Amino acid sequence: MSRAPDEVLMRLSVTSVTVLALASLGCPAAGTPTVKEAPPPRVAKAEGGSAAASDDASAAAKIPAERRVFAYVGGVRKAMDLDDARARGLTVVDLSDDWVPFIFWSRTPGKEDYKENDFQDDYVDLANDRIDVDGVALGKSERNYLEVYGIPPSLSVVRRRFLEDEKRECYRSLDYALFKDYHGPIRLTDPQSSEREKKKYDAARVAYGKALKKARVKSAAELAKLPEHKKVAEEFIRYDWRHRAILEMQKRLACEGFFGKRHKEKPGIVTYATVQALKEFERKHNIYGWGMIFQATATALGRSALENNYESLKRVLYERAISAARVLEDGTAGKASYKNAAGKKERVRNMVEEVGSALVAELGLTTPEKALAFIRAHDEKAFERFFVAVRLPPPPPYYASHMDLHTVIDRGDVWYDFPFDEKGRRKAQPRSKMPQLTLFVRHQGQEIPLVRWQTTIGGWQPEMRYDQEYYKYKISDVGPRIWKNIVAGPVWVPPANTPSRDMVKIRSVAGATQGIVAHQAFGPGYASAYGLVAAFHVTKAGHDNQVRTHGSVNYMSILNSFSHGCHRLFNFRAVRLFSFVLGHRKFERKGQSKIGYSQRFEHKGEEFHTNLQTRGYYYELTPPVQVMVLEGNVKGERKTPVEEYLKKPSVTYQEDLDGGGAEPEDGGETPGKGKGKGKGKGKGKGMLQPQNL
Repeated sequence: MSRAPDEVLMRLSVTSVTVLALASLGCPAAGTPTVKEAPPPRVAKAEGGSAAASDDASAAAKIPAERRVFAYVGGVRKAMDLDDARARGLTVVDLSDDWVPFIFWSRTPGKEDYKENDFQDDYVDLANDRIDVDGVALGKSERNYLEVYGIPPSLSVVRRRFLEDEKRECYRSLDYALFKDYHGPIRLTDPQSSEREKKKYDAARVAYGKALKKARVKSAAELAKLPEHKKVAEEFIRYDWRHRAILEMQKRLACEGFFGKRHKEKPGIVTYATVQALKEFERKHNIYGWGMIFQATATALGRSALENNYESLKRVLYERAISAARVLEDGTAGKASYKNAAGKKERVRNMVEEVGSALVAELGLTTPEKALAFIRAHDEKAFERFFVAVRLPPPPPYYASHMDLHTVIDRGDVWYDFPFDEKGRRKAQPRSKMPQLTLFVRHQGQEIPLVRWQTTIGGWQPEMRYDQEYYKYKISDVGPRIWKNIVAGPVWVPPANTPSRDMVKIRSVAGATQGIVAHQAFGPGYASAYGLVAAFHVTKAGHDNQVRTHGSVNYMSILNSFSHGCHRLFNFRAVRLFSFVLGHRKFERKGQSKIGYSQRFEHKGEEFHTNLQTRGYYYELTPPVQVMVLEGNVKGERKTPVEEYLKKPSVTYQEDLDGGGAEPEDGGETPGKGKGKGKGKGKGKGMLQPQNL
């Protein structure tokens, strides 16, 4: 639903309540508008605390809804007027279910610049498990797990997880202690690899049994102490753990409901369904994984449901505290330091940890058990509108309402050499230094790094030409650029030569599978080609070569560090970064950039139609943020990028058989990288995919 400007009064007023003491910056409990006359929060009777809860509800009822906050000190809560919270130097944090990050607000605190953000309501619905990526209503038992995509769940969703998992008896039969050890990774993805793994386990078990008899000991630990049997013992320990870990993982996935009610897996055999279920488990617990058992996944499997839900709750609270305090530093700047006004050296603090842990502590949620008690004390409507006031740590001295920010992107190790030998085999092109984005603030003559994040640069990518796969080097521009425009909910407009298969997806509709337009790839939304937010790289003269710094749904590809020229970030980092920039820079709110894009296309004999009405929600930075892209360390023999299309050795190309052939016409813009040649027509595997920007 649309929200009128006057409905944002509460959130705009709480933005001035800040321990940062920055009157013009405010303390945005960044979210969407609340209902004017919201009822007092419904607080369930907690054990031993029903009288206190009743008194608190009574006090809350005497304060106008649009001014009511709840102050927390060490877990003790008191209803308070907004001005009282301000007078006490508290920061108001928005824990309401309709919260959104500052980047998706429709109005700036202290300004009459309301311009509705089209994606705002979708963000709220996604965070509350109301719709899926296509905007289709979720069924009663369906869930979104979108943290890895940059959209944390609402408190009501987390509350439901606590209460649902508390009722599952199957959790009591799981062996959590097994995962305290780790003998992975376990990279099984299909029944064939599982059978090979089982044969290795059987062989290790036989060898172990023989060694026990020969050594006359009773355990693997004892056997491992004997030099002549150490290797056999260690081999058995490793494969025995892996065997039991797979079995226990399948039990856990079944317990959490990731297999569905009717589906049954063969114990110890990893199928496609197992991999997909494990990926969903990873997404639920904010693990960036491949659906295989690496350390982070093993750690989550070794925690109880209560412990995992507690971690989820803390992550939600941290994100709300980060938004309210308008901070960014997360410890990734390493041992960076600066000199304060007294000339004393100080380390760059981890402000994310400081404000997040302070909020958790003030709410009294310092253990999983206390978190569960907090959840039980609030009924299903309690978090519809829920503002809390807490004391957060003071900001560093370099914080201000307008900070002199600039960005450096180091491309790291760069290879321009063609990545295949004459037989078509991939050449090794090792990199010890990955591309990295660093945000700096200039303060009293110092360059202070706030965050350093791994990002992506261009490289050799397959593209379609003459309906065959060629290779093209996708360059990331080097030199000075600026971020002039930040776009919330950016929309990717597909070029004319985009394969039809990249614009269609198969889904179940009314019990039958059918093709639909893959609108999520266009955006706005977390799954769009540009993720949740993007900043354009342009020259001072305004030239735009289609390079962006942006979020990405394809979060695992960021670890590989290659793109089609753009600098990708995890969606949550992109949201934090550009919310921080808007919170500490002057800008003009432009609103939705309207376009009239319509395209009809055919896929497998069926006609589809897509219609895009916006390029996203625009902000213009005044002045822009300076960006410098460093050349990096160019390795290999070639020192400049190749501009031509190159053929992969060992592949027969039609143009060679035809004696050369005519040059293809220019196509449209390729995602994230200027114009690309080709008549792709959607037939080949190598055409650009939106998620690979």
